[in-house]
Amino acid sequence: MTGSSNTRNMAPLVAAWKQAFHLATNGSDSYGKGLHLARNGAVAQIHAHPGRLTAAVAAKKATHQAVLLLPKLTDTQWNTLAGRLAHNAQAVADLLANRVPAAIADPGHAGGIAIVPGDEEITFSCSCPTGHASSVCDHSAALGHALSERLATAPSVLLGARGMTARTLASLVRDLVADNNPGTLPADADGTVRADQLYSLSAHRPPQAPPDLKLDPITPPAFDDPPIPGPRAQDLKWMTQDAANRARALLSGTAVQPHDDLTDTVRILASPDGVDRLQAATSATGHSESTLRTMMIAYRHGGPAGTHTALAHTSVPPALLEQAQEAIQSSRAPGLGRLHIEKGALMDRSAGIQIRPGPDGRWYPFTSAGDAWRPAAGCSHDPTDAYQAARRARAARPTIR
Repeated sequence: MTGSSNTRNMAPLVAAWKQAFHLATNGSDSYGKGLHLARNGAVAQIHAHPGRLTAAVAAKKATHQAVLLLPKLTDTQWNTLAGRLAHNAQAVADLLANRVPAAIADPGHAGGIAIVPGDEEITFSCSCPTGHASSVCDHSAALGHALSERLATAPSVLLGARGMTARTLASLVRDLVADNNPGTLPADADGTVRADQLYSLSAHRPPQAPPDLKLDPITPPAFDDPPIPGPRAQDLKWMTQDAANRARALLSGTAVQPHDDLTDTVRILASPDGVDRLQAATSATGHSESTLRTMMIAYRHGGPAGTHTALAHTSVPPALLEQAQEAIQSSRAPGLGRLHIEKGALMDRSAGIQIRPGPDGRWYPFTSAGDAWRPAAGCSHDPTDAYQAARRARAARPTIR
């Protein structure tokens, strides 16, 4: 199931939210003004807590904390939902592969449980004067519109606000299917079935007795390198081992986010035998050996997102940078110099520290190393935590400037 097919599957969920949210605003002018703010990137990362969704919204040189209040579902409702999903083979496979199933978008397929609250159940709050009166304001409306976009690819945020994480829901369903056969996994519209879904489903089916086969033991032959330009036998061995490692990660649910060609190359370089292929990777990617080594460090600290952040910061709204700047500044001891925003990142040149926004919404710490910047461990959704991680890394390498 690709990202585009997942978006299509969640279309009913998105449509239901848009309708309920629009009705909840009751024709307020803030509905249109909030849409303008959301389209202009004023809404920062959305945080889900049981009974509420929050986000910082930048508008008119001020940043406000917008809140959408939603009622939590009861334990009985969650158990009803889990029981219904346990009889849906596709939903079981999705949950066991750590994905939210499309079935939750339709109460008819979810045991009558509506994940999207009714319009009368949605209330608003905000740090602005209008929001203090529990009325919809431009900022809380912007949060509602931003949530519509978020639900298409990350519906788990709505589950969290309703009082349940996708992982906990998966655990409930796993307990229900542990001793039963959930059925046959249906194919997608294009006739394909995802391997990780299929294996996740099969892992919870009753074990079958192995076939009674009597085979003579076979000693695999030793192979020489194939003719050029074929890969060396050692390369084939590495490829086979790498494929096995990635399959194991999928089966255990520990696989990281998808890799593009560049980060997959860096992933291989960051493996125990990867340095042997550094020269070939330099020719293949066009990046210098020093750049690739920096990206290898970044990959170990932050995965694919860290790799790209080591090359360049991710563009974010200026208001988000200013908000992070103020948060870090307020956490520092009085008398220290101010942080500066330079080229889309936060800079503390006196300390040799830089904090960059990454493509995954996290902030990545770097320390100066001569004329370059070296990735440090400790990326975080909180810029203050990332800054403290950079200071710890700086203290561990005080002589490098």
